[in-house]
Amino acid sequence: MQKTRTPLMAVLSAAALSLTLANTAMASSYIHSDNSEKGYKTFPEHFQSDKTRAQVQAEAVEFLKNGGADTWRNNNYSAQEISQSSTKTREQVQNEYLNESPEQRRARLELYRGRIF
Repeated sequence: MQKTRTPLMAVLSAAALSLTLANTAMASSYIHSDNSEKGYKTFPEHFQSDKTRAQVQAEAVEFLKNGGADTWRNNNYSAQEISQSSTKTREQVQNEYLNESPEQRRARLELYRGRIF
């Protein structure tokens, strides 16, 4: 019986220690566990950053200039400059649509709408 008790005590001690360390880590975080539907509560005043807001914004703008994804930008920063200039006038484009053959029209509509039965 003595052989079983020692490993069991070691396991229980390790579990208690890990729970204690996890709780102290949560206490120093800006997210704290909560008995609610969400399961946590945020305290922004507990957050400590080593960067200023201007530094973070400058990094985001640099990321976008280097071709980074624009998904999370949320219109806070200027959009990436993409030049898409057309050499045709509006009338030229409209005339192309009016003068296209039935096969070209069917192919164009199929491209945008899917197969037409």
